[in-house]
Amino acid sequence: MKKYAMVFDAGTGAGRCNLFDMSGRLVSYAYREWEYLKDLSSSNKEAMLFDAEQFKKILFSLCRKVITQAGISADEIVAVSATSQREGMVWLDRFGKEIYAAPSVDLRGEEAADILSGKEPFIKEITGLPVSGMFGLARLLWYKKFNEAVYDRIDTVMMISDWICYLLCGSKVSEPSVASSSQLFDIKNGKWSSELLKSVGLRTDIFPEISDFGEQIGTVTKEAACETGIKEGTPVICGAADSQAGLVGMNVLKSGMLAAVAGTTTPVMRVTDRYEVDEFAFTNRHGVPGLWLQEGNAGITGLALRWVRDLFRTDYEIMTQEAMSVPLGCDGMRCFSGHEIAGRRSSTCRSGFVFPTPWVLDSYKRGHFFRAVYEANCYAVRANLEAIKADSEAPLYVCGGQTASDFYNGILADVCGRQVITQKEREITGLGIAMGAFTGVGLYKDIREAAAEMSFAGKIYEPKHDCQAFYEDWLEKY
Repeated sequence: MKKYAMVFDAGTGAGRCNLFDMSGRLVSYAYREWEYLKDLSSSNKEAMLFDAEQFKKILFSLCRKVITQAGISADEIVAVSATSQREGMVWLDRFGKEIYAAPSVDLRGEEAADILSGKEPFIKEITGLPVSGMFGLARLLWYKKFNEAVYDRIDTVMMISDWICYLLCGSKVSEPSVASSSQLFDIKNGKWSSELLKSVGLRTDIFPEISDFGEQIGTVTKEAACETGIKEGTPVICGAADSQAGLVGMNVLKSGMLAAVAGTTTPVMRVTDRYEVDEFAFTNRHGVPGLWLQEGNAGITGLALRWVRDLFRTDYEIMTQEAMSVPLGCDGMRCFSGHEIAGRRSSTCRSGFVFPTPWVLDSYKRGHFFRAVYEANCYAVRANLEAIKADSEAPLYVCGGQTASDFYNGILADVCGRQVITQKEREITGLGIAMGAFTGVGLYKDIREAAAEMSFAGKIYEPKHDCQAFYEDWLEKY
C-alpha cells in the first residue's frame, strides 16, 4: 500500500490542501482564494476578521476534492498536518466556539500601542519581535481595553494552524515556530511568557500546551472524518509556521544558511544555532528544535508586482517579456513601492516611480515600469540580507510565487551578488509539513532525514559578472 500525507495550508490569500507521497511528489492539489471582513467595531480601517465556519468549510471541501482527484483510498493517507500564515489567530471560548478569528493582516492592535510604550527592549528580549499592532500581544490588549466582554470569554488562544489541527482531532496544542509569531512566547526557553503577560496585565491561563513540529498530537475524530474524507483514527501531526515550513521543504537546516520566501511579501531569513536578539532583525524559532532565525522582511514585494500588473491590465508573462527589452537600471528610472528592511519602514517614506531629469516622457515605456519593480524587489531582498548579517558567500535558497520567473531569479542573483537556488517543487511549504507528518508516524527517523530524502533543488542562478558590477555601481550612485 502506498503512503500519503495530507497537508492543510491556510495562507494569507487562499486555502490549500496538498497530498504528498514519501518521495516528495505532489500527488494532488486544490486551492481556493478567500476574503476577509472589515471589523467595524474598531476605528482602525485595517481591523480584519474572517468567518471561521466558512474557512473550515473551504478547507475541508478542498481536502475531499484532493482525495477524489488523486483516486486513492482514505486508508492510504497515513498522516495529516497543517500550516498557516504567521500572526493569524483564532480564540475559543470554554465551549470550543470561535469568538475571534483574524488573519495576519489584522492591525487593530495599533490602537492599544500606548500600553506598550517604553517596553519594547523588554518585549523584544523575550519574544525576539519589535512592538507592532499585528502581533497577538497588541490584539489581546486591544480586546481588554475596547471589548472586555470578548476578552473575558477567552478560554484558549490559538494560531490558525493550531486551530485547524484542533478541528481535526480536538487537541489544543501549539508549536514553537507558530507560537513565536504571536509576541506572547518566550522563544529562548520555548514557553508562553508568564513574565511578559503579567507585566502588561494579561491572563496567563489561556494558552495551549507546546509540542514540537513532527509530534503526534491526536487522531482524526469521527466528525472530522465525515467532513474531510480522511479516515477516522488517522494520526494528526503537529505542524509549523508557513515560512519555517518552507525552510524545511528547501532543506535549509544548518546554521548560516539563507532563504527568502518571495510571495505576497518576502521574508528573508538566516538560520542560526544560538539565540540572538538584534536591533534590526526579528528573531524567530525555526521549525526544527535547536535552531532559530534572524529575519527581515522586504514588505509588499508580490503585491507591488500585482499592482503594476493590474494598473497596466496585463499579465505576468507579458510583464516579463516587456521588462526583458529594457536595459539594466531602466534608463535611470527607479521604483519605491513600500519596501521594508526587517519589516520596518520610515514614517516619512513615500512610494512611487522616480525619473531622471531632464527627461522626455516618450523615453519610458511599460517595460520600464515592470523592470523597475523587479529590480526594486531584488534590492529590497539585498538590503534585508545585509540587515540580518548574512554571509556574503552563502547561496540564497528561494521559493514562492515570484521565483517562478527566470527573469526575477536572474536579477536577484546579479543584485545580491550570490548564487540563487530555486526548488523543484512549487508547493514547498506543504512539502515541509509533509516531511514532519511522515516523521511523526515513524516513516522517517527525524525531520533532517525526511528533508534529505524529499527535497530537491531546481535551477541554480549564478551572478553574471558584468550585470553584478552594473548593479553595484548603480547602488553606489542612487
